Amino acid sequence: MNTQDEHISFNQRKIKKSYRSVTGHFPSVKNNKSIGFESLLESFLFLTLEFDDSVELYIEQPQIEIVLNGKKKIYSADCYVRRFQGSSKRNTIIEVKYLRELEEKKEYFEQKFEAARQACDALDIDFIVFSEETYSATYIDNLDFLYRYKTNPTVFKYDKEILEKLENNKKSAYDLAKSISNNLLEYQIVSNAIWNLVAKNILKSDLENEKLTMNSFVEIAS
Repeated sequence: MNTQDEHISFNQRKIKKSYRSVTGHFPSVKNNKSIGFESLLESFLFLTLEFDDSVELYIEQPQIEIVLNGKKKIYSADCYVRRFQGSSKRNTIIEVKYLRELEEKKEYFEQKFEAARQACDALDIDFIVFSEETYSATYIDNLDFLYRYKTNPTVFKYDKEILEKLENNKKSAYDLAKSISNNLLEYQIVSNAIWNLVAKNILKSDLENEKLTMNSFVEIAS
């Protein structure tokens, strides 16, 4: 625990079934346990954090003291992110809200979030609001596809050959796999190895603008 963590308390979240939103548990690799979420948007946040190399771990339900309308109050957010030492990013408290919620109670949230930002600045941490506009739907879908390779890593026997084929070059995943094997079974194994390397950020592809397919181009990440 670092000094910033000492000023933050955490509630053990109990996830209840809801007919208004999707609830459940997210299998976090970074935390080596499942993390409860109370909306689909929260699960999307956790997914993005798993692919953020600056994130050491994240914890649900952080609580900090804020001053709102001249009174001290305990503010419960949705997520606390601890960064690796040496990261250019600060540790972060994140509030997850759909845009419709923010619009319905605009003045209330503006005051509350400003109080939270001031409290976080005093702790030398960031405060951000995560909504469905933070990342594109395409990016989230691609991370969801790649995350299976984080939770169930594939075999490594083709990694060296894949990287050699891509040295100073880029290829479609299809052409890359076919250049290694025309055997249908081996092709499937090589394909999985390619996406496993993308999930590990050893290879890169355009995750923001197009859905990943075997026609997507991959190259060695810089």
